[in-house]
Amino acid sequence: MSRLLSYLQINGILLCNANPYLPALEDIGCSWNDMTELIDSHQLFYCKAFRKRTTYLSAEVYYLLKVVRTPKKMSENAKTIYRMLDGKPPGDTKFLKEAAGLPAKDFQAGFDFLLQNLYITALENGKQLHETWSSFYYGTAGQWEQYAPDVYDASDARERLREILSRTMQEKDIKWLIK
Repeated sequence: MSRLLSYLQINGILLCNANPYLPALEDIGCSWNDMTELIDSHQLFYCKAFRKRTTYLSAEVYYLLKVVRTPKKMSENAKTIYRMLDGKPPGDTKFLKEAAGLPAKDFQAGFDFLLQNLYITALENGKQLHETWSSFYYGTAGQWEQYAPDVYDASDARERLREILSRTMQEKDIKWLIK
């Protein structure tokens, strides 16, 4: 089992880049390639759920958050992007931007909303752009769930989230994340 997968299964959450809040990939001795392998095998959920930063969640934490978080209403821009992915093959941001026909600022706001609120995720690694960056092919959370079924006990989801997340997060950040 990879170091990254082990870390996520224990701690539930990791950020992409160095920051003052949570460990990041390089802090735990992992690389971009480690992360993209887990995206391709659907063993992590890519989002922007923590402080609007690129966030990696374990499957268990994703499913627990899905239980405790109140879904936020999508804007029309977010709905446009979501409909382009729902039930369709994954798409990269270049394709989605062109096909959505939205002004760049509106597209980005809608896309970020979907990532922040766990509506979409990266399903596949795309083109390598740099040794520490690549494009992704995105799909809906429901599509990801088909590859990573929910096998977790959510009977006391808030308490289980606190148990997992408190290993690396402060209580105020946990409260913010699960609101």
